[in-house]
Amino acid sequence: MRMFGTAILLACLLMAPAHGENSTPTAAPGNVTGEWHGALARLHLIINIEEAADGSFSGKLISVDQGNVTIPFDTVSFAVTDGLRLQMKAIGAEYQARPSDDGSELVGTWRQGGNSFPLTLRRPGAAPAKSALKARTYGRIAMEPCSTPDGNTSGLCAKYEVYENRSSGRGRKIALNIMLLPAVSQTPANDPLFALAGGPGESAVQAFPLAGYTTGVRQQRDVVLVDQRGTGASNPLPCELRDPRDAQAVLGEVLGVERLRACRLELDKKADLTQYTTSIAAEDLDDVRQALGYDKINLLGGSYGTRTALVYLRQHGEHVRSMTLEGVAPPQSQLALAFAHTTQSTIDQLIDRCAADDACHQSFPELKQEFQTIIERLEKSPAQLKLNSTSGAVLSVTLTRGMFIAALRPMLYVPQLVAAFPLLIHHAYQGDWNGYAASAVAILDTLDQELDRGLWLSVVCAEDVPGLTETAIRRETAGTYLGDFNVRLLQGGCREWPRGRVPRDFHAPVHSAVPALLISGALDPATPPQVSAGAARDLSNGRVVVVKDGTHGTGSPCIDRLISQFVAEGSAAGLDASCADDIHLPPFITQAQFDRLRHAEAGSDK
Repeated sequence: MRMFGTAILLACLLMAPAHGENSTPTAAPGNVTGEWHGALARLHLIINIEEAADGSFSGKLISVDQGNVTIPFDTVSFAVTDGLRLQMKAIGAEYQARPSDDGSELVGTWRQGGNSFPLTLRRPGAAPAKSALKARTYGRIAMEPCSTPDGNTSGLCAKYEVYENRSSGRGRKIALNIMLLPAVSQTPANDPLFALAGGPGESAVQAFPLAGYTTGVRQQRDVVLVDQRGTGASNPLPCELRDPRDAQAVLGEVLGVERLRACRLELDKKADLTQYTTSIAAEDLDDVRQALGYDKINLLGGSYGTRTALVYLRQHGEHVRSMTLEGVAPPQSQLALAFAHTTQSTIDQLIDRCAADDACHQSFPELKQEFQTIIERLEKSPAQLKLNSTSGAVLSVTLTRGMFIAALRPMLYVPQLVAAFPLLIHHAYQGDWNGYAASAVAILDTLDQELDRGLWLSVVCAEDVPGLTETAIRRETAGTYLGDFNVRLLQGGCREWPRGRVPRDFHAPVHSAVPALLISGALDPATPPQVSAGAARDLSNGRVVVVKDGTHGTGSPCIDRLISQFVAEGSAAGLDASCADDIHLPPFITQAQFDRLRHAEAGSDK
């Protein structure tokens, strides 16, 4: 889920200065000033660049889908030789681009949190450039030129029908959405990469075109993206389980019975919800492989996509050349239970790291005690919060201990929010919850936008919840910060949801000699390294790479190169993974830094 980098524009606004430094260009930038529109995945962006009388430049970014939140640029520079450069230090983002010959587009790269995303900006009203790709047939599937929804990537698209009920072989069919990104090479390898999205519920077609390793793999291989049944444009199963306008609902992680029943009734009109499990999706994937005319394929999965990859490997291992797993969630791992300990481990590591960091310890010398005090307070009595919304309204929220930790966990996927963790906890201890809540709401709202929650429920309720016992729940959650909050939440939701059937050996370890690269972040609050190590014991040609400063799906040029090289060579044995030790989190944000930014903001408002 590397697209979380684009989800923190709103979350990090509290740390952004209200004005930026202007930079003098080395050449007149007449065709870059003015307004530009574009999108990163589902985030629509507007960029304005202005030229002052002295030839210096300033500008701002507006995130339309996040309440028109506005972030000024620290640096705006342009040169004919170097192109345009926009920098936003507060959120660790930079955009570099060059104008098209006709001046209607800026074609470039957005970099943030170690990730690099292609981003094309256009003048208002300008139509996207037409794809240079031509229609062609792969195997039995005729494919037509297309672009990703954000307009940044061109490829070939098609629909391929499968029976919803595969075992009966009759009745309703699902049109699986396929996007193929052709190899750059004129003589590509005949074993493409199939990339499997996370969630459950994320669209592969939306998630992977932006990944840095996709560009690397495409130098020699096609990249095939198939929206899993129930996601993206493959008979999607959306559920609005929480009102995005209701901070209590978003922050509360509540699966309300009325909303669940209403969503189920609506989805029952177009889907048999018992037919949307990982094992069935793996059979769909093999149908697509055959129809496209491929024999061997390379698998890549992120987060839940690693489970899909391992299940496919078990069911069709003879067709797998290599497998890359990032943020490993194998079938034998009960994530509903594991989150209590994995979240606790990450929080404790961050507290220890702050204590060992001179600047952080000096700023927050009692962080461990402050965090423990928050837990104790919330255990005794929920906090009654008054939060400022982006619209200016004051929202009332009741925050329990379980809600606090459950919402904190996905925040810790994002390196910039990991850097803000001590600051947010310190402010919450002092009674100022705005920073924590704004960050949590931004992340949770983004998750709800990116995931088809009906598919998420169908997978979780068939594969993760049924095997839970009271003995295991008490054993795995007792004494943790989270407790059994998540488990009870899922159990309650699944009582309202149809339960699909899974194979009897579904939760058994997957044994294989297929070359496998398993990548884990030491600070991952969902799928930590010990889970990768456990899965790797059953993969005789598996190799685990641990990113010491990594979170959940930590993006970096290093990891992108490792994945690209592994897929090219089909073996992890000779990979030099030492660059993973050079991946570092942003420094912890101190109180003094925060105060300086707020002082600058107050000064600009005068």
